[in-house]
Amino acid sequence: MIEFSWEFHATNENFKRMKRNLLLVLIFGVLAVSAIAQEKLPNIVYIMVDDMGIGDVSVYNPDSKIKTPNIDQLAKQGLLFTDAHTAAAVCTPTRYGLITGRYCWRSPLKERVISGYDPCLIPKERETVATLLKRNGYSTALVGKWHLGLNWTCKQGEYIKGIKNDLGETEDKIDFSNPIQHGPTHVGFDYYFGIAASWDMPPYIFIENDKLVEKPGEKIGGWVGFVTEGKSLKDVTNNDSVPKQAWRKGYSGSLKPDEAIQVITDKTVEYIQNVSTEKPFFLLVTYAAPHTPVVPGKEFRGKSACGLYGDFCQELDQGIGAIVQSLKELKLSENTMIVFTADNGASLKAIPPGAQKKYDHSPSYNLSGFKARLTEGGHRVPYIVSWPGHTPQGLESDELICLNDLYATCAALVDEKVKDNAAEDSYNILPILKGEKMMSNAERIVIHSDAGGYFGIRYKNWKLSFPRNKRPVLNDLATDITEENNLYEEHPEMVQKLTAMLTDAIMQGRTTQGLKQNNVEPKSWEQLYWLNEK
Repeated sequence: MIEFSWEFHATNENFKRMKRNLLLVLIFGVLAVSAIAQEKLPNIVYIMVDDMGIGDVSVYNPDSKIKTPNIDQLAKQGLLFTDAHTAAAVCTPTRYGLITGRYCWRSPLKERVISGYDPCLIPKERETVATLLKRNGYSTALVGKWHLGLNWTCKQGEYIKGIKNDLGETEDKIDFSNPIQHGPTHVGFDYYFGIAASWDMPPYIFIENDKLVEKPGEKIGGWVGFVTEGKSLKDVTNNDSVPKQAWRKGYSGSLKPDEAIQVITDKTVEYIQNVSTEKPFFLLVTYAAPHTPVVPGKEFRGKSACGLYGDFCQELDQGIGAIVQSLKELKLSENTMIVFTADNGASLKAIPPGAQKKYDHSPSYNLSGFKARLTEGGHRVPYIVSWPGHTPQGLESDELICLNDLYATCAALVDEKVKDNAAEDSYNILPILKGEKMMSNAERIVIHSDAGGYFGIRYKNWKLSFPRNKRPVLNDLATDITEENNLYEEHPEMVQKLTAMLTDAIMQGRTTQGLKQNNVEPKSWEQLYWLNEK
């Protein structure tokens, strides 16, 4: 009896132990499944349009004569930023900053933009947001405008070109039948479909991965827009309501000028429909509109209350709506972060003062300046993030952010530490996207213009600019959003503080915390005149 009791007790203890172990296995299993569910990385669809002012988006501008219901809907279901900035007030340097998280003036390009035939500005060894996400399990793709240079294969010998060389002479040296040696697919993108530069720069042929989709045809150039009756291109001035738009002479294909938006939209939707859902994807969509030439498709002409420019913007909005709809139809919306922004402010070539007056529309809304200016209208842009279950719905954020911040934000998303020699000017804004307060020293951004590559800096509500005329300007944007009052003489202590900040940002090779990095030579150039004069 005693022996039986002992055996039963031992068996009972074993049974209890087995139950405890099984329970632990179940608990840890549930926790593991829960952790995997929580760690499921979102798809990222990042849409950047070209030369669209903050006032061209109706959710930002109550007086806008352009209707953008699809973009507005993203704001209703997501987070709208009111103080978002590009890395420069023009195309190429902004794109460089977006992809690398580094100011472009740290590269060989100190001012202006490059052509469709310049070599790639991003070295193969430079970290990009695409290489970051790719090694963390993402499929990566770029559809649209590149404008960061391509290393074309030349007919004879090695080909290196400076941006001031003759484009026609350059074109004739290229063997278009051979692959591009260095471009988007060499800096982290699994797939690329787009154009080399702006839609007014040759070649006017789409590229898929590393080759043109068709053999170059004849060289074309000249007016490609819609001229007011009785006028020619030479008659158009900034006082007219007609956009100044011409194609630079160069090789073309079968695509018509007014088909570019539709092609980019269709290719984006096609990618979404065919991408594998076994892993997340990063899709960068870069429209070449409403940059000149202002050529809306036939079905959109006359649909807006702002002439051809407004029609073009509304065609863009519909394209964005088609992309969002494709995500919904494939049930991808709930786990997709959608970002909408622009590469800089509106262009006076696309919507000249005459058109603004005629249609009573301000593409910069309540800001001063336009594309290529140091003033806010040149680089403060629309920025909307919709990420279901994460971003607050229908709220605004006045946090100071920059398009450079994409890299550090994605690094935080995949839980990877940013290396010292990568993304030197990128801040993690993931806390903001989740409705939290920014936890960093990202209260400043360096401003750069296209009009000669001159500098400025934003610090909280203060802004100090060093324009071409060498008369520094200090503005308090909290009370002077139109930048009419120069407080340079009134606040010498703030001038000194911001000058030191800007100088440090340049000399340290970074604006984030970390080891000092080197800018590409020269160590000093003409636009750093406040430094050169010391």
